[in-house]
Amino acid sequence: MARGQKVNNKGGKQKMMDQMGNEVANSPAGGQSHRAKAPSNDVTITSGHLVQATANLSLDSKDQASVTSKHKGQISLDYEREFPSVEVGPRLVRKCSANSRAALCKQDADREDEWEKFVQEIDPIQQTELLNHDDSLPQLKKTLLAFKTQLADGSLEDTWQIQQPLRVLRNLILTSDLENLNHIGCEIGLPHLFFDLVHDSVENPFAEEPWSVPVLVEIITGLLTYWEKCCDWLQVEDRLEEFTKPFVTILNRPNLSPLAPLAASVLSMFTNHGVSVDVGMDVLISLLKSLLSDSNEPKLVLPPGCGLCDGLLSLVLYTLYEHENSPLSSSLDPGFFSKLWKSIGTSLARTPPSIDICSANGLCAFLSIVLLVFTKDPHSCVPLFLESELKCVYTLGHLLDTDCLHLFSESTTGRLQEDLRHSSLSVLSCHLLCFPFALDLPSNTVSRILQLYASCGIVTGLLQAIQSLPPPQLELPLSLLSRLLLCDPGRSVSCLRAAAEACGFFSPPRDSQQTASRDQTHVIRTASSLLSVLLQLDELWDSAVELLTLLSQVGRYSPRPSSLQLHLEPTVLQQALTHPYDRIRAATCSLLGNLDPFRPTTLQPVIFKDIIDCLCDPCMPVRRMACRAVGNWLGFIVETGIKLRRFNGKGSATPGWGQVQDKDKRSHTGAQTPEQGVDLKEGSRWIEEARRTAAMLVPLITDADPLTRRHCCAALGNLVNVCDGVSSLSEENVCRLLLTAACTDSHHAVRQAAITTLCLYSQQDTVHQVLISLDACKKLVQASQHAPPQCDYQQLIGLLLSE
Repeated sequence: MARGQKVNNKGGKQKMMDQMGNEVANSPAGGQSHRAKAPSNDVTITSGHLVQATANLSLDSKDQASVTSKHKGQISLDYEREFPSVEVGPRLVRKCSANSRAALCKQDADREDEWEKFVQEIDPIQQTELLNHDDSLPQLKKTLLAFKTQLADGSLEDTWQIQQPLRVLRNLILTSDLENLNHIGCEIGLPHLFFDLVHDSVENPFAEEPWSVPVLVEIITGLLTYWEKCCDWLQVEDRLEEFTKPFVTILNRPNLSPLAPLAASVLSMFTNHGVSVDVGMDVLISLLKSLLSDSNEPKLVLPPGCGLCDGLLSLVLYTLYEHENSPLSSSLDPGFFSKLWKSIGTSLARTPPSIDICSANGLCAFLSIVLLVFTKDPHSCVPLFLESELKCVYTLGHLLDTDCLHLFSESTTGRLQEDLRHSSLSVLSCHLLCFPFALDLPSNTVSRILQLYASCGIVTGLLQAIQSLPPPQLELPLSLLSRLLLCDPGRSVSCLRAAAEACGFFSPPRDSQQTASRDQTHVIRTASSLLSVLLQLDELWDSAVELLTLLSQVGRYSPRPSSLQLHLEPTVLQQALTHPYDRIRAATCSLLGNLDPFRPTTLQPVIFKDIIDCLCDPCMPVRRMACRAVGNWLGFIVETGIKLRRFNGKGSATPGWGQVQDKDKRSHTGAQTPEQGVDLKEGSRWIEEARRTAAMLVPLITDADPLTRRHCCAALGNLVNVCDGVSSLSEENVCRLLLTAACTDSHHAVRQAAITTLCLYSQQDTVHQVLISLDACKKLVQASQHAPPQCDYQQLIGLLLSE
């Protein structure tokens, strides 16, 4: 009841006493008339009205008692002395007033019980089916509008009774499907009623009162919950920037700082829809530091899936993007990052990991902030990474863990899921972990970082990310893992092989284990199946190159290539060797050059044929890698015992052909299957392909690429032990090219490779005679006079001079 009403009531009572005398004015009938007016629809809605009504009643009774005592006649005084138990005049009015207060309090309690029952009835935790609450919406709307009116006219004195209706509305939003939610929004006027309530509260002295915070928490939480499920209203609203102003005000008012996480979350949602928001960076950083310094536990109940720092971090990121060409704010000092890293690391280290400080949305914003800062100042990553108390590398490694990612995916709300698909936590972690490799750092610093990566399980985490991330996001983790193998092969290769064996990444598809996860069958992604996928789409071809490079590093740095349990489907390898992208062809040849084709699973001769075909590839890197692979495989053929001289003219074999000697039978990395031999038919196919290499290799002796020339000379040296070297070719032509390379090539490594091959060939009588006819001794002696010490001509000269 407004103050004007109280004045009018007093005036009415005074007029009655003037006209009818004080006995009439203080009669029981007059008291009953007053009580009949007290209860009204408005009064029973909120406690503020009830308090006001009760105060009015008390004040009216005091006024009446004062008036009556001044005008009471002698008859009345004598009557009171004679009959003290009969209540008349002021005593009757006071009793009626007390009865009214009791009735109002009882009505208040009944209404509170009703709202509480309603809250429990639609509790989303307890609810098992959608309920129809159409009958309650008018009452809910009436209560909220009455509260809005009291805010506007400044008559609000108490707020406890509005919190339950707001909680009811929030639960209704949570438990409604989209159709019912649209109905509720139309009936009550959402979300505009929420925005109006926030605006009226902030612009009203009500915001200065301590009890305003709990009410605003309910209002803003309800708004966030509604917006989370329904954002169609944004398309038809043309005053979105006006809606942001009360929330900016909240961030700038110290007494409302407990509301900062919620207000920032609302503003971040506006920025996600292209609405401009202007909040000073110093204000945002100050609020974040305050949140982190007070406690690691949230002080208010946030909407499901929200972290305490999510909104503020999102606004910091938005502000950085808006001013990306400006220098970094001084607020973004090492102390700020230290507190955040420490708090986030502590939360993730819990069992299970906690999302109270940051949800997946908040972590994405934080890692994006760090990425922007590192991009502008790359060397700032080094002290953060090396500070053991901050556990930066541990935190980044933890975000690669699939269990941690599953936790966040389950708790993540919908508003940033689209962004998360393009900028996942694991990919952002990979970006940050890459920075030290892009810097020119002292060797001791690099060693410390590599040791840190090893102790934090980065290799294992990267493999988990490679097996779980969608293919478009795999290029970066594949590249980072390959770089780790290159920079720290001693620790990284053994760690990767152990992890790959444990998770089946190197296994053949038929051996891939199927794991039950959440009542669904999940097929493990293997290297072969992943390569097959990456070869299909042109946007994934670079990722295919990274995967092939990674596998090549594993083969290269494994102690014994024959022990590597890596299975790749022949059809996939053939597709890669004939792929239209030259980098894929080159990377495939590089990988195959580091694998033993006969152990533990024999590759097919058709793969050897496709590698040989790559010797005439128009792309120089492909020729180079193919030449190396051919040379290595010729060497493996020799080691396996496949030699042409073991066959007689009828195609039979001497003892030992097609089988592996006992001393060569081993188990590899726990596998119990012995190494496989090669049968006669397959062996003949290998020899047939080996013969074909001679004609393909000879032109490469004069290739423009020095590495190709070097690999070519080495391959020709291995060929002599497989099929009598170049017996099927013009021996004079081959010897002339090799001799020229040995004497005049501009690269010393090519010279030495040619010398070594000529030493092997010169042991054959026909080749020996050809070299003598070419005056090889004289040419070699002349070349040796100006040759570096790496070129050993003396052995070859000695062989040629011998009988």
